[in-house]
Amino acid sequence: MELTINEQRVTAEPNETVLTCALRHGIEIPHLCTHPSLPPFGACRMCMVEIEGMRGYPTACTTPAAEGMVVHADTEALRELRRNILGLMMLEHPSACLICARREQCDEFRPSSEKVGRTTGCHTCNNKEVCEVRKLSADLGFTELAVPPLYHFRPLDRSEPFIDRDLNLCILCGRCVRVCKHQHNASIIDFVGRSSIARIGEAFGRTLMDADCRFCGSCVDVCPTGSLADRFAKWFGEPDSWAETTCMFCDAGCGISVGIENGKAVSVRAVDPDRPLCVLGRFATAPFMNGTERLRVPQVRVGKVLREVSWAEALKAAADKLTRYQGEAFALLCDASIPLEDRFVLKKFTNEVMASPHYHELPPGERGKGKATLPESVKAALVAGNFLNEAQRDALEVLILQDCYTSPSLDKADVVFPAAIFTETDGTVLDNDGVTRPLVRLTIAPGQARPDRDICLDLAAELGAPKLMDREIASIGGAAGLPAPALFTKRASTPDAASDPSKRRAWFRGHNLASLVGGLRSLPVDGDATVASEAANTAARNLSGEKIPFQILTKREISPNNHEITFYAPAVAKKAKAGQFVIIMADATSERVPYTLCDWDTGEGSIRLIVQEKGQSSRKLSLMQAGDVAAHIVGPLGTPLEIDTFGTVVLLGGCYGIGAHIANAKALRAAGNQVILIVEARSHYLHYYQEELASVADEFIASTIDGSNGVKGHAIDVLLRKLKAGLKADRVIVVGCPFMMKTVAAETGNLDIPVWAALNPIMLDGTGMCGACRVTVDGKTKFACVDGPFFDAHLIDWEELKDRRNAYSEAEIGSLLTTEPVEHTHHAHGRGCGCGRA
Repeated sequence: MELTINEQRVTAEPNETVLTCALRHGIEIPHLCTHPSLPPFGACRMCMVEIEGMRGYPTACTTPAAEGMVVHADTEALRELRRNILGLMMLEHPSACLICARREQCDEFRPSSEKVGRTTGCHTCNNKEVCEVRKLSADLGFTELAVPPLYHFRPLDRSEPFIDRDLNLCILCGRCVRVCKHQHNASIIDFVGRSSIARIGEAFGRTLMDADCRFCGSCVDVCPTGSLADRFAKWFGEPDSWAETTCMFCDAGCGISVGIENGKAVSVRAVDPDRPLCVLGRFATAPFMNGTERLRVPQVRVGKVLREVSWAEALKAAADKLTRYQGEAFALLCDASIPLEDRFVLKKFTNEVMASPHYHELPPGERGKGKATLPESVKAALVAGNFLNEAQRDALEVLILQDCYTSPSLDKADVVFPAAIFTETDGTVLDNDGVTRPLVRLTIAPGQARPDRDICLDLAAELGAPKLMDREIASIGGAAGLPAPALFTKRASTPDAASDPSKRRAWFRGHNLASLVGGLRSLPVDGDATVASEAANTAARNLSGEKIPFQILTKREISPNNHEITFYAPAVAKKAKAGQFVIIMADATSERVPYTLCDWDTGEGSIRLIVQEKGQSSRKLSLMQAGDVAAHIVGPLGTPLEIDTFGTVVLLGGCYGIGAHIANAKALRAAGNQVILIVEARSHYLHYYQEELASVADEFIASTIDGSNGVKGHAIDVLLRKLKAGLKADRVIVVGCPFMMKTVAAETGNLDIPVWAALNPIMLDGTGMCGACRVTVDGKTKFACVDGPFFDAHLIDWEELKDRRNAYSEAEIGSLLTTEPVEHTHHAHGRGCGCGRA
């Protein structure tokens, strides 16, 4: 049948809706609740259209296409209706960034992924690159909220394995509910409550695990806002690319689509969304591939210690060890966790190079755990995994370990070869239907890890053996007589492991997956359900009743992600001056993080700080409570703010900088200055301390981007308007995020007003020794910890500061991943790092 959409003649297929037909022909009609994997719903009303001869505004997603139908989907009346509907949705969604005039510049200055707790705007949202609401608001020209937004202050829910739930972002589109109900015949989640308290949740206050959730991730995949997020993948933003390969966790042969960022696997989805993956394929792949205890460098035992060496040295050491153990004295052990081609090479190496019949390919035992047996004649072994028990290891004279993760075998290994796995290698695998599936090399192996076949081919050459075969995977497959792999096709049914947890593998290459992927340990079948939650911080607690140094006296969250913490630190309080900071370690393993002094009380011996939850260490502090004791507080540090009688001083503050201006305003006002204090926030619920700030300034002005509190606009906009109205400012001091301070510097560059900005870059020692906090000011290198934190804002190299600020984003995200609800059982500096320490 033929119809017209936006004056374009198109052909519709039988039973096709107007929306589906339009999208298939490249005609965009806005929509939110509709998804290709779901039946029409018509709840969001964004896809309303005008159809000649039909009353009202029918929804395109529920209206069947008909012969001769004339559809208008982009009239001004429709755009206005959609803007109004979107505006109603945005009343309960952090939306200030959507209407911010400086949004694009802000995005350019920030990393693609932010490390915060609750999302309070697009700039801190890890879903911003693919957010459908953000795209829709831009397409519709959405620029204003009719009434102040309602923020529910719902806590970020990290109580479930693998999934974070920030219901402050939820627009109640119902996609997650419907994909669970209609696609998987389950109703794990549903709409709970009505009207303004409506939310998505489980019935009767149950958890996802209590409700028998299989953690297939379909709800995460269809969420348009990031309200439901993959706890690992969300920190990386939208991957650079997606590519397909075969899952290696079992022999089901599921096709997986891997999200790749900087050569790493950061996210996984099912190739066929109608056939969900099990929790291993969907959520465990990326954390497992990026584990902190991956073996990265070849090692050779020198005395009692494993030392990192080059590949040439490691191969020579292994060859020297194995030369005396030909024939019956040698064995090689592996399992089906490596490609067919690699197993062929390993077998050929065993039989032809080592002249041994003892090639043992361990069959998967219970839930994938291979059980190794060694003949008494075997005195040397190459083991491609963690298969030997302590007695078997002790019985060997030589152990060559070829593996991907640290294990107890390192205590006995003479040589260690780091092996590439899964998405880091290529070849084929055999599924449980006897079909050969392709394994595609998509990501970069950590450190110097290499595929198993390459290691064995090089070891054979080091042993003086003739060339076994070409290294090309096709050549190996031909020599092994392997059939060409089948393409990724839709499965006839969902794999058993996705619906029955007892059939899910628990071991990979001899390693217990639950010990390496924290979330698995929370699942009843895979691990210990009594593992401590993320909220169980490691800070010491003072139970004596007497105040001790670094003890938290009071603690409260004063706005989303901003925590006011008062510490008992009499030595710091005694010497503190306006503009100085302290460096805090929450516990013995935390980073050293600088925090500006907000205020202090010398009589009480206390200092007050604003801690913004931005990463691992600040999250640890935010989880501490009154009575807890920080490991270290050093300060006061930095050069105090210059206090003199300047005349009229304007203080601009944002985020954590709002609280920092309390001490600054007090000191400047005491010196006889007229103090004008202007603070900004994206919306009313992000402001704090307004009464106290008004009491320490001669004039106090609050501003918000969405106009929901005080003056509409940024703090710099308020200042420029006052200057235009005749204000004579003798000095401007700005404390806030780098983008805010950079903007103030740019907007005041030609006004002949001294502007000082407080820089708070990464610091280590805080005394000018390490140089981590160096910045360029007027072409000269300065250290923020001793020369600052205040510098002439017009002379700061802001682009360099941005680059240095973002340089460690990947490492910071990596450290943040260790604060999962279930901690890794192994220490990151454990066996296998090469230092020889246990």
